[in-house]
Amino acid sequence: MAPGEHPLEFVFRPRSIAVAGASPQRGGSGNEYVRQLQHCGFAGPIYPVHPAATAVEGLPAYRSVLDAPGPVDYVISAVPAAALPQLVDECGRKGVRVLHAFTGRFRETGSSEAAALEQEVLRRVRSAGLRLIGPNCMGLYVPQQGIGFKYNFPQDPGPIAFLSQSGGNCAELVYRGSLRGLRFSKVISYGNGLDLTESDFLEYLAADPETTVVGAYTEGVRDGRRFLAAVKGLAASKPVVLLKGGRTGAGARSVASHTGSLAGATAVWDAACRQAGAVQVADLEEMIDVLVAFRFLKPVRGLAVGVVGGGGGRTVQSADDCEAAGLTVVPLPSEVRERLRPLAPAFADWIGNPLDVSILAGANVLPEMIRLMGAHPAFHALIANVGEDWSLDTPESAGRMLTGTLKSFLELGPLQPKPFAVVLGTSEGPEEWRWRAIEEAKRRFWEAGLPVFPTIARAARALVNAHAYYRWRESVS
Repeated sequence: MAPGEHPLEFVFRPRSIAVAGASPQRGGSGNEYVRQLQHCGFAGPIYPVHPAATAVEGLPAYRSVLDAPGPVDYVISAVPAAALPQLVDECGRKGVRVLHAFTGRFRETGSSEAAALEQEVLRRVRSAGLRLIGPNCMGLYVPQQGIGFKYNFPQDPGPIAFLSQSGGNCAELVYRGSLRGLRFSKVISYGNGLDLTESDFLEYLAADPETTVVGAYTEGVRDGRRFLAAVKGLAASKPVVLLKGGRTGAGARSVASHTGSLAGATAVWDAACRQAGAVQVADLEEMIDVLVAFRFLKPVRGLAVGVVGGGGGRTVQSADDCEAAGLTVVPLPSEVRERLRPLAPAFADWIGNPLDVSILAGANVLPEMIRLMGAHPAFHALIANVGEDWSLDTPESAGRMLTGTLKSFLELGPLQPKPFAVVLGTSEGPEEWRWRAIEEAKRRFWEAGLPVFPTIARAARALVNAHAYYRWRESVS
């Protein structure tokens, strides 16, 4: 271990990987892990392990981890549960440092025999001196190292980390988040958390220079005091966004059969997480929204918001949505109105916050309104609404949107001294040109460093959540 290096750094930087249970037949989990490593561009040796195969995906296969011709740092297990104890022993003899057990059907089944087998695995892991991720999990996605478990994950890295007891939630968050500009340093699916737990990973991420924002999905924690201390320590320098599974009776029952965790009391959890500085969200959609906010927005220091764009009905609803989320839609200051009067003398007295562009009859007030709100102390944040439903009724109008409203936001948004959020709806509808226009607009926004939200309401909630974190952080500094 290098001086100053975190004790778990080796987990995320293996030099070689073996995949136990790697059948030459496509469709099986072991084969898929080999293909994923190849797809992601893992630079070190990959050793497929199978009792009978001579080759897997063009690579020589070996009967045992012990037969791999070189050192093995990391092993992915896709063997049946009953075979895992022997694999652990072989890993110990080979000098393996990390075992990721995709292998499942342990305590999450509710079987006492399976739970006992899981404890035997843990005993052997400890005896062998290696670390275990899982069991019952998808493992790691570390794009910088060429490690992943889904083909639709981006291969370029970024500053977001995510840990989850659910592999499916990892896959959904990474893919859907990537469409909003999120890129990832480390994503960890840890399943039952038999050895390495959520607290181990949170403590590691607090020290990880490649991570600036952390999200987590958990169904239960092994050590509540350690977990909350880890969250608080991490939140002191990096935003932490938590999604708790098993908040209802039905959810708690599902948790028991998913990872064998105990859900815990919701009210106690909520209070403890607030004190620790975590931002709690209700679902994966809100998780992505808040991660996008922390990734792209300047720190949110207050709740007074200025809203620009959209027609009459949309602006009314925008005001309602902002206030319902906890923002304050402040009246337009008179000095701002007077600065706008020369640009729209016939409409200046109608102009307000939110700005209804439908009343302006072509007057180009929008850019100046953004500049004035950005500079005025009455506003803490801005939300800019593209208004795509009105703009995208023909392919020609799509082109005008990309060169008109969108161009103004792209030019002015990054220059604003305050948080600047863009609202651009989803690409609903069967027209390919419409879908392409919206996806192109989203990409251009996040490449310019501007966060994109599908609705005013979701943008407003993300701003409120971000503000709560920054307020907490100031209170403990």
